[in-house]
Order: sequence, then structure tokens, then C-alpha cells
Amino acid sequence: MDDNLELRHAQGMKPPGSELLPGKEDSHPSATKPERMSDKPNVLISGASRGLGAETALAAAQLGADLILTARSEEGLSRTAARIREAGYEVGVTTLPGDLADSEFCGKLADKVAELGPLHAVVLNAAQIEPIGMLEDLNEKEWLRCIQLNVGSPFLVARRLLPALSRSRGRLITIGTGAASRPIPSWSAYCVSKAALLMLMRLIAAEKPEITAFSFAPGAVDTAMQQNIRDRKEMMPAELAEYFSALHSNGQLEPPEVPGRALAWCALNAPANWSGQEIVYSDPALVEQVRAAFRV
Repeated sequence: MDDNLELRHAQGMKPPGSELLPGKEDSHPSATKPERMSDKPNVLISGASRGLGAETALAAAQLGADLILTARSEEGLSRTAARIREAGYEVGVTTLPGDLADSEFCGKLADKVAELGPLHAVVLNAAQIEPIGMLEDLNEKEWLRCIQLNVGSPFLVARRLLPALSRSRGRLITIGTGAASRPIPSWSAYCVSKAALLMLMRLIAAEKPEITAFSFAPGAVDTAMQQNIRDRKEMMPAELAEYFSALHSNGQLEPPEVPGRALAWCALNAPANWSGQEIVYSDPALVEQVRAAFRV
């Protein structure tokens, strides 16, 4: 989610600074393949073609992770991979374009991950906010498509990758938002799907204590989702539309690289006692760790 509602409504304990310690240790025709398996941590990031996902990939590469990147846009994934190469980061990058709402593609993705060695972290970032509008005015197929992408797809991916994460005692991160706990008129599909995703993460944390599963709230981020919100202002209550327009015009949106760095750090370092919680990108203790890691 790219609004800032999570800053005021995020659920769960914030991480105290003393606990910010390192955590527990394709046949697809369009896949790009690294030359060899390495001993670097493998991190899978969905929605990596742009915005928060792309910046998280770049930051994770800076921290030395080999990457498996997926999104619907092959062109966008190629741009992200090119940015990593141009930055000079000596990591493996595998891109797998496809639709995570397709269970067959999710199976291919899991097979490719298995080929690349132990899986250390999964960042389930792909999401959409559309359709926006009052419930009785919405297209049923568009509404259900949002539910499928925002919660069905994470279920399909997680179900296939949980065994690999269990073996590595790895991390599974979903993207949180205040819309998961606060009803926002005209955002029914987004609110419902994000609430379900939050509970899915908590259930994984309860069922798989060896996996560190948690939600990451990125704040109000200057991405395509915010543009989509502004483009649909006539479909929202006037006060809500004005609020999001003001965030943009007043320069209150975070550049995606800011939460992207925090999310990458979490994927590689989040402690086990964060499992089941929602962690806010701007928490001072987390910010301190991120600044140290990236020297910013």
C-alpha cells in the first residue's frame, strides 16, 4: 500500500533497538539465469518491475543478495535488472515475468527457485488498489481480480515456498497498510484483501514458527499506486481525494528508495521475534540500522 495510513494505524509491536540483530539463518522461456549458484542469500521479490519492488531489489543487491525477481511486466523486470548491473553489484539476478494469480506460473516460479539453491527470504510486494468506487458501482470481475492479486497470489506463492523457507529458517514479508484495519470508503477491494493478507501472514507465523513472517508498512510512497489514486479522485469522497492530492502537491510522499532500503534490510536481517507483527519503515530503531547498513 502506498498511503500513509499505516503510520497511524499499523498493528503490532515496534522493534526495540536492542533486538535489531541478524535473524535466523526455470523452464520459463523468458527467465534470465545467473551463471552459477552462489553462497549469497537468495531473495525472491514480487512486483519488482517498478516502484517499491524495484527499489527493494536494488537495495538488496547492494547488500549482497542474489535475486529472483518477478512481475507481470517483462520490460519492467529488464529495467530493474539493468539498473542492478549498471550499479556494479556482483550478484545473481534471475527474472521471471508472469502473473502470480496463475497457479501454473506459481508452480514454475517455485521450480526455478528450487534450482537456484536455498531460499532465504520472500518479499510479497505485488498489489493493486483498483477498482476504486462505491461498492454498488464496482465491476464484479475487477473487484475479484483485486482480491486474487492482493491475497490469492500471496497464498499461491507462499504455499509453494514455505517448505524452502522452513529449511533455511528464512523470512516471509508481506506489505502492510492502515487500510487493512481501517475501512476507507471507495476502497473496498483493497481494504478487504489487505486485511485478509495481514491475517494470512499471522497464520503463517503461527503455523511455521521456524519462519520469520511479518508485515512491513512502507508509508506514503511516491509510486504508480499513488498516481492511480489521484487519477481516480472523482470516484472517491471529496475529502479523501483532496487528502491524497495534498500528499503529492506538498511533497509528503516518500521516494520509494527510502522504504525500499528498509525492506531490503528486513529481508536479510529481521530478527525472529518480529514474526507475526507489523513493522513500520519509519520506526527509529529500524531507521538507525538501515542508515548504518547503507551509510546514508
